[in-house]
Amino acid sequence: MKKIKRLILLAALFTATPLLSATPSFSGAIGGCAGLNANIPLKGGNSDFKVPLAGFAAIQGNITDWFSVRGEIAADATNFKFDDIFSSSTAGIRLNELSAVLIRRSVTASSFFSGFLGSYEQIGSDAFLMRQFGIDPFSSHLSKSPVYLSGIPTLRTKGAGISYIVNMDKAPIATGAYLYMGRNADNDWTLNIDARFAFVSNLMNLDLLLGIGSPLQDTYNNEDVVLMIDTITLKGGINMLLGSKFTHSLLLQFGMKDVVVKGNSAGIINGDELNFLVEPRIKFRKFRMHFTLYAYDADTLGDLIYLQNELGVAVTAFKDDIETRNGFLTVGIHVIGGIGGVKALKFIEGSQTSDATYNAYITPYVQIPISQGSSVEAMTQIGVCNLTEDASLNIKFILSAKKTF
Repeated sequence: MKKIKRLILLAALFTATPLLSATPSFSGAIGGCAGLNANIPLKGGNSDFKVPLAGFAAIQGNITDWFSVRGEIAADATNFKFDDIFSSSTAGIRLNELSAVLIRRSVTASSFFSGFLGSYEQIGSDAFLMRQFGIDPFSSHLSKSPVYLSGIPTLRTKGAGISYIVNMDKAPIATGAYLYMGRNADNDWTLNIDARFAFVSNLMNLDLLLGIGSPLQDTYNNEDVVLMIDTITLKGGINMLLGSKFTHSLLLQFGMKDVVVKGNSAGIINGDELNFLVEPRIKFRKFRMHFTLYAYDADTLGDLIYLQNELGVAVTAFKDDIETRNGFLTVGIHVIGGIGGVKALKFIEGSQTSDATYNAYITPYVQIPISQGSSVEAMTQIGVCNLTEDASLNIKFILSAKKTF
């Protein structure tokens, strides 16, 4: 009996030693924006003034070598009206991510088992590639958001669930799966299963996700049942950079969700599910240029700084190698043509052109490094909206800041 007790004590000490010797470390980021957005009718009428105000805070705690936790929250009052500045606010706080990760490392691979709430490693945000491979973000300058740490997603997934990811130590490849419960566009509870594959190299960075989901119902022919599944939906997303961020390259981002493949509306795609961005990038000797074609849904647009219309094109010219005492200064300009009130697929079909509004914007911006891990960005956007009918002048100024620690 004494030998058994000694063995148990030794095993307990062996298990606890890594916990006692490990030194927890923490890192994080905080950021936000404030400004003014004014829409002034050119033919007379009431002007509309809004105060964009949004921000985020994120933290990661590496408790031991095999366990870490992450959290990210956002506050958004972008629709805060100037007239109501002293009386009311539409500000809201949302949970972007809360997760816990168990890590097991071996000679050939590292395994990551996660439990999460909220939006977890979404396609288009660069979060997955940054965490698995430690690469720098490569998202479009146009997709900057004051409410996300690592860029705007083109495929939004959120809910509560678990994931299992394997990262091959001898090859820059990661693959795995997610199982989670969330709500669809109709606010029905949905069971989702997603598969993911990613790799990085000097010539290509790729993040690919495919998944299926099914709304869970408890009635059939007006009778209560334990569980019924009669609809299957498909989702998919890709985030890919061909070439290097230091030379000529091509960024491709795509996301499509809630496409019914089995059910009453199978085979019908109405465009509500589609987000994409195509961006060739050219590096000249003195500056860089990006040419962008994009389509975003209304929910995604609400989280962006530069873009205001669901469909559009843009040309960006910038210089990001101006050396200062605290780092490199970036100066640039976006010239944007946007089409509002229209979904990409419907516009291509020509079935929604009568509802479209045509808009043009010029947006100079500057990003200033303040210290190590801290920067401030200022932008001014001047636009003419609804060019073909009752035109209005849109003037927007945003000052944003971000600090990592």
